[in-house]
Amino acid sequence: MTAGPAQVERRELAPGLSIARAVTGMWQVADMERDGRVIDIEAVAGAMAPYVNAGFTTFDMADHYGSAEVVAGRFRAMAAAAGEARVELLTKWVPKPGPVSRADVRTAVERALGRLQGRTIDLMQFHAWSFADPRWLDALGYLDELRAEGMIRHLGLTNFDTAHL
Repeated sequence: MTAGPAQVERRELAPGLSIARAVTGMWQVADMERDGRVIDIEAVAGAMAPYVNAGFTTFDMADHYGSAEVVAGRFRAMAAAAGEARVELLTKWVPKPGPVSRADVRTAVERALGRLQGRTIDLMQFHAWSFADPRWLDALGYLDELRAEGMIRHLGLTNFDTAHL
């Protein structure tokens, strides 16, 4: 790691959420862990530093991208300990279709916070598998409650069509 990231054009997605124009996806971590392979969390977290040093400070991951959230959280802790640049960690929650309780949502958000080693999630993106079952609306309502509590800074959606927005 170095003293600070290079300048990369940024975009404001919402008040208080500015991200690098190019977002680094971390889905490849799940591929690295296929067939029971175990990755070196420290080494993979350290591999994020060149991206941040080049100005690409925004990383996208999900609860099902293997240990991507753990890797990103470890990098965040390493960068903070070194007094270095802040990163934006965007994650997704992809629950199984069906009933979702407040407790289910809180458990998912707390799990992400623990993995990301943070007190708040920069952007939690919600993924609904089926719009035929309206319980996905319950999950969104519960996520919004956690946003109001301060556990989530911003909520987003993935795989939503215009009609469901």
